[in-house]
Amino acid sequence: MPPEGSEDTTTMVDPDVSAPNTEPPVKVEPRHVPPPLPGKAGDLRAVESLDRHACPKCGGKAEWNPGKRVLCCPYCGTEFQLEGPPPRPNAVEERDLLVELGRLDEESGEWVKTTRRVQCRNCNAVIVRSTETVSQRCDFCGSPEMLDYDDIGSLIKPWGILPGRISQEDAYHRVKEFLRGRWFAPNDLKRRNMMDRFHRVYLPYWTFDASATCPWTADSGTYYYTTETYRDSQGKRRTRRVRHTRWRSASGRIDSSFDDVTVKGSQGVTDQLLPKIEPFPTFEVVPYETRYISGWQVEHYQVALPAAASMGRGLMNEMLRGMCARDVPGDTYRNLRIYPEYSGLTFKHILVPVWIASYQYRGKTWQALVNAYTGSAAAKFPISYWKVAGVVLLVLLVVAIFMIFSSQ
Repeated sequence: MPPEGSEDTTTMVDPDVSAPNTEPPVKVEPRHVPPPLPGKAGDLRAVESLDRHACPKCGGKAEWNPGKRVLCCPYCGTEFQLEGPPPRPNAVEERDLLVELGRLDEESGEWVKTTRRVQCRNCNAVIVRSTETVSQRCDFCGSPEMLDYDDIGSLIKPWGILPGRISQEDAYHRVKEFLRGRWFAPNDLKRRNMMDRFHRVYLPYWTFDASATCPWTADSGTYYYTTETYRDSQGKRRTRRVRHTRWRSASGRIDSSFDDVTVKGSQGVTDQLLPKIEPFPTFEVVPYETRYISGWQVEHYQVALPAAASMGRGLMNEMLRGMCARDVPGDTYRNLRIYPEYSGLTFKHILVPVWIASYQYRGKTWQALVNAYTGSAAAKFPISYWKVAGVVLLVLLVVAIFMIFSSQ
């Protein structure tokens, strides 16, 4: 018998499923600070954005070669490094999130003024182009239908970058290897040369850090067993063990910290593909330098900081819920509620490199991605209906043979 003061029930609760999150929303009150004086910080950034990284031999605009990790002139082939020591990884400034949220209410933004934003009519990706560029195909879907894009809210210039280091040839072979491992992909697609379909793009990301204190309450369940007698289908008396759950109230607190919880700012890449080539090692991010984006396209973020911060907090809440669930004593739990409180909120706006291949197959556009830092690849691809039909026929044949032998 259960002890007095406890609730006893035989209702089974899946220990891996918790009650919906009903914790009260955490309100972030931004602190307003005065905007910077005009003409102080913007002039320097405008000068830096005009750096062409000219080739020392022919004067052409050099491009960042991710495979060799040097600047390379596309006209004469000269390779060279910039003067000065190499950047130190994980040396990127973390900025106060609450201060920035307050500042965004009063500022127009920091994005480099020598660029313009264009939006693809087909996939809605927003790409940062040089003001010298008049027309160019979309790097995400290959569509030529581009139009000028109005700024979304206040704009923030990235100050961290993960330099690309996977070459185009390497990215091509990784996508081909990925497709070769997909048996249902059409064979002619696996043999197709898609090298000219690859484009190098930097995608915008936000990262968030925080310290968290999270009180929690829940019902803790402990299993116990009894033996009962029953009659089977033939009327014979049998015994069996029956599991019950004894419920008690429980509470506790989790203290944790989060480092570089990432939220993508891109909408030009499908949500089905991008998670498959993550993570991007944010601990290798270096301070932003124009040499790394020379010759690359840069997508402007379409998830503004306030929305990204809310998404980041949601991810932290999910992780805290898992920590609290593991902290509940007993065999199972129910009615888990968490009450997170955050402090030390900071963030970074960074760029991460990807190779994007947009290719046509039988009148439809498909996309492949390669993490240009780790080399992870993923692709969307058509299904060969002949192969599917062959598998179905094979299964039916096996079932038919089994039924024939079973009947004998």
